[in-house]
Amino acid sequence: MNESTYLVEHNRLMGDLKTAIQSDIAKIAIDANGGRSILFVYPPVDEELYIAEANQELKGCSFIDLRQLFTQFVDEFGVDDFKESYLNFGNELFASSNFSEDTFLALILNEIKKAFSESKIPVLVHTGTIYGMGFSNIHIMEQDFVMNSKIPLVVFYPATTVNEKIMFLGKQVASHYRCMVVK
Repeated sequence: MNESTYLVEHNRLMGDLKTAIQSDIAKIAIDANGGRSILFVYPPVDEELYIAEANQELKGCSFIDLRQLFTQFVDEFGVDDFKESYLNFGNELFASSNFSEDTFLALILNEIKKAFSESKIPVLVHTGTIYGMGFSNIHIMEQDFVMNSKIPLVVFYPATTVNEKIMFLGKQVASHYRCMVVK
């Protein structure tokens, strides 16, 4: 289903998200199988509406826009060097077990660490950016520093629900093992 539900659902969903964010971290960890993350699920067609509302409603949060971060990642390489590196390394440029520092995943993790160090709740938005990059939200949620944080990580998750399965962008089954799901 690709239809907007924003007019009907936004009050309930945002209320549930605010309640989840204000929950004791121990409750989140119980609901999230030991994780410290909240997966906020909404129809992809409503993404901009939910992000705009969250920017107004969620105080004390650090919004991390993955589209902007990806643009920064490419700019730091330079477009030509990025193209060449992608041709040589493929998705390893985004997440790699061979080198971890200069990847897109490392850049995301550094932004989350920065938010935690400022005692702000990191909120990942425009997460569709990572689709097809060889890693997913679970690779972020299972990081030791996220799993041990006293502050939750919130992941905005554009998805549809098909036969009780959450489908990221309507295409990929969601990994929601280490998170509390708000849908």
